[in-house]
Amino acid sequence: MEIQTPDWVKHAIFYQIFPDRFAKNENPPENGWYPAALEEWEAAPTFQGYKGGNLWGVIDKLDYLQDLGINAIYFTPIFQSTCNHRYHTHDYYQVDPILGGNNALKALLNAAHQRNIKIVLD
Repeated sequence: MEIQTPDWVKHAIFYQIFPDRFAKNENPPENGWYPAALEEWEAAPTFQGYKGGNLWGVIDKLDYLQDLGINAIYFTPIFQSTCNHRYHTHDYYQVDPILGGNNALKALLNAAHQRNIKIVLD
């Protein structure tokens, strides 16, 4: 079987995002669930702590990202998990509520596609 690379990838400029640490919208349209204690945003990150970044925060930064010249975003895992990096995914059909849930992903896809930005999920 021959693997074909999509044409858009050949000229894509990617920006990789680890959502918990990229941007936080304090007042998301859909109130997400947050752990009892978030680390201070400005404090040095820890291995297990959550900063509270979410997909609503990424939406807020799309104009900034577009100004950098990117046309694709590669996300580290965003699905429900027991850890901040979300590589311990236990439900691939549900975006982690801490990140804003499935509604935040739908809003992000709409906002990104309006700017001709592709979204790739790990």
